[in-house]
This record gives sequence, structure tokens and C-alpha cells, in this order.
Amino acid sequence: MATGVGNAVTDRLWGTRAVTVGAEHQLPRRIPVRIEPKTFFALERTYLSWMHMAVTLGGVTSALVGFSYSENAKASAAGAISQHTVQIISLLLLPIAVLMMVYALYIYYMRSVFLEKKQYGFFDDKLGPVVLCVLIMLALSTIMVVAIIDYNSVQG
Repeated sequence: MATGVGNAVTDRLWGTRAVTVGAEHQLPRRIPVRIEPKTFFALERTYLSWMHMAVTLGGVTSALVGFSYSENAKASAAGAISQHTVQIISLLLLPIAVLMMVYALYIYYMRSVFLEKKQYGFFDDKLGPVVLCVLIMLALSTIMVVAIIDYNSVQG
């Protein structure tokens, strides 16, 4: 990725004077930005909470493998989940968990660079959480449909 393109994407996501509405009316700061230690700790807490959620999602998805049954043991597996359904759940949720980890690392890195440079900017992210929530919602909806189809095939 070229440097100009990377800067344009970063500027669009994080907001700078070139792309932020009303930023041209702000006066430049004359006093240096003071960054307190609690800011670094808050950044680490945010990173750890995102990682905690990703590890939880990946762990629950991996634990489901133990609840599956093979197709030739249907009679003895009352209430178990078929291997086909478990494979679909794993293929949907594990990549989302990895994506959450990559996203958390990226956000942590970008915000730490901003803090290190004492760059005054916008630390909110409007795109990432919405995209992750939509992905999880679509994955869970797909899992629900597959589970209903699996249940109906076992019952019928």
C-alpha cells in the first residue's frame, strides 16, 4: 500500500484537519498536549477488553467441537449437535474471533502512535465496532437457521 493511500485512509478513519468537518475553524494549540499515565492504562484496558471478547468467542466456538456427534451415532446422542452444524459454527465464528484480535491490535497500535507523537486527534472509531457487530449478527443468524434445519432433519 502506498504511503499516500495509507495516509488518506488513516485520515478518513481517524479524522484530521483535511477531512474533519469544522476543523479548519479550530485554532492551533500553543500549549503542548500533556498525556497522563492513566491514558496509557485506559488504552491497555480497552485493548485487553477487546482481546477478552475475541478469546471468549473463539473459546466457546472451539468448545462446541466436544458437543458434536458423528452421523453413525445418532441414536445415542440425544441433544448433541451434528458435526456438520459444528463445522459451520466454527467456520463462521473463528474467523470473526481472529478478525476481532487483529482489529484490537490495530486500534491499540494506532492509538499508541497518536499518544507517542502527542498528536491531537479523534480517538473514536465509528466503523470498526459496527462492522464487527454486523458480522457477528449475520453469523449468529446463519447459525440459527442451520440449527433449525439440523433439528428438523433429526426430528423428521
